[in-house]
Amino acid sequence: MEPVADMPDPSQSTLQAVVEPVHVLAARVGAVLSAMPHDVLDAAERRQADGFVHLEDRERYQAGHALVRHAIAAVSGIPASALAFVAGPNGKPATVVPMGLDFNLTHSGRWVAIGLSRSGAVGVDVEADRPEAFWREIAASFLSPMEMRDLPSAGTSRYLRVWTAKEAALKACGAGFSIAPESISVAIQAGGFSADIAGRHVIGTWHLLDDDHLLAEARDAARASFVACRTSSELTDELERLTMARQAWFGGAY
Repeated sequence: MEPVADMPDPSQSTLQAVVEPVHVLAARVGAVLSAMPHDVLDAAERRQADGFVHLEDRERYQAGHALVRHAIAAVSGIPASALAFVAGPNGKPATVVPMGLDFNLTHSGRWVAIGLSRSGAVGVDVEADRPEAFWREIAASFLSPMEMRDLPSAGTSRYLRVWTAKEAALKACGAGFSIAPESISVAIQAGGFSADIAGRHVIGTWHLLDDDHLLAEARDAARASFVACRTSSELTDELERLTMARQAWFGGAY
């Protein structure tokens, strides 16, 4: 993937960063499976994982759902295995307890990521770069005329940026693909993007995870923090920081 201007680099958080209203945590699948027990998944999640034919798909699913449970457990104080989830009107999951928490999961290749928000909505999308022919086909079906007109002029990253921004924005608004993606537009600005979907205004930015994977985050809140963990020790440290930030998120143990 060619360099993208104004792209924040992955970095490790401090405690101050973790307590931003929105926190996005990305991790390598192997780091999650090494650092986090995935026996915290419930029976339905285990059945879903067992249904995957390919090991890579199974591990990515297990890692994503384990990350969701352990990250929410860290900020809420509720045991990871005790968390229960319900589906919203368009299928976006929500926690039964704690209330007032929005979250979103994404995964692609060997990366998984979760967005956590105690101030409005959050949506995340990670995608791998692909040949330009693939993106041209996607663009013809899913990008709006305004987005096609405003695409930067060179390289596959122009498509990847718009696509990840659009999907993150749709997920933040809880719409998913219940809204035809070509019917809405994201406005790309220097270092970020914005969108108005179903009466909701969201803003966002991108994070380059490695040479091939780009993560977009969309949110209501003005500020967000971001961490990418490539090793199990980095991920363990980050969960400890999230646990230390529990007081700021929910006033202590839930």
